[in-house]
Amino acid sequence: MKKRFVVLTSISFLVAAAFIIFNPLNAAGITNITVVPVSQNQSTATDVVITFTPSTAITNSTILIYSYDPAFTGGAALTDTDIAILGTNITSKACSDFVAGYFTCTLTTSASVTTPVTTTIGDTNQLTTPSSAGNYSFSVTADIGGLGSTIDSGAGLAYISTDTVKENEVQVTAYVPPNLSLEVYQEGTNTKLVDPNNCAMGVLSINTVKTCAYDVGVGTNNATGASVTVSSDGKLRDSATDFTDTTGVITAGTEAYGFYISTQGTRFSAAGFFNTSYQAVPQSGTQFATSSNTSDLLNTAQHDHNSCSQH
Repeated sequence: MKKRFVVLTSISFLVAAAFIIFNPLNAAGITNITVVPVSQNQSTATDVVITFTPSTAITNSTILIYSYDPAFTGGAALTDTDIAILGTNITSKACSDFVAGYFTCTLTTSASVTTPVTTTIGDTNQLTTPSSAGNYSFSVTADIGGLGSTIDSGAGLAYISTDTVKENEVQVTAYVPPNLSLEVYQEGTNTKLVDPNNCAMGVLSINTVKTCAYDVGVGTNNATGASVTVSSDGKLRDSATDFTDTTGVITAGTEAYGFYISTQGTRFSAAGFFNTSYQAVPQSGTQFATSSNTSDLLNTAQHDHNSCSQH
């Protein structure tokens, strides 16, 4: 009798071992679950939208198991008509087992489902968000084909807050120091005039009005622009002899000297009458040109083109 008992026990272990070997369980993680309550406010009845992409192709009769934090209340009152599941090749669903924090749905499919699946919880009945701000877990488990042999699962977070306190949000602040630069360039170029920034008129003649030109470029990161002022250390002169400043047209045979913005750039506009030929050069700081936007020092289209004339 003892020997028979030993033999039977051994057979029992062999059968159990064979069962384990020939019925493997496959599993994969669903890593791309998103959970979005339509309202993220506390204590608010709302739809909840869950989206995921299957790790293993969903086949007909797949059972989806939804588990969520029971701080979302109202789950026991949900019904099949309160759940919508959409995805390519999903033709229908039957949802049941509704309790707080849990329900299941069995899918009917026309072919394998490999693209995103969207579940909306809420119709006549909805979940009510928790009374406390925070992150709340929702998980999805997919029993592929309802066979219990391939089970994928994953989880996502639903964020709940108040209208005024957004606990998961980070406000990023930064200070950008203002920047301002000015250069004097050769006419129509980005080549700077060489110190002492000569604007050569050449040989003066009583019969000819002599003119020279240069560009002024201004760069700033200030969204409201910048202003340029102009001044001189005195009149155009030859030692102790001053030339006559002028306002208006300079004509041959008359002693006169003046300047103006002959071509305005795309950023700066002439102040006052400085876009009219010709103006006397002020000896104290006077607003010359203004802008209302950022500007690029090296952009020749933004340069103001200045002309100086003398006779």
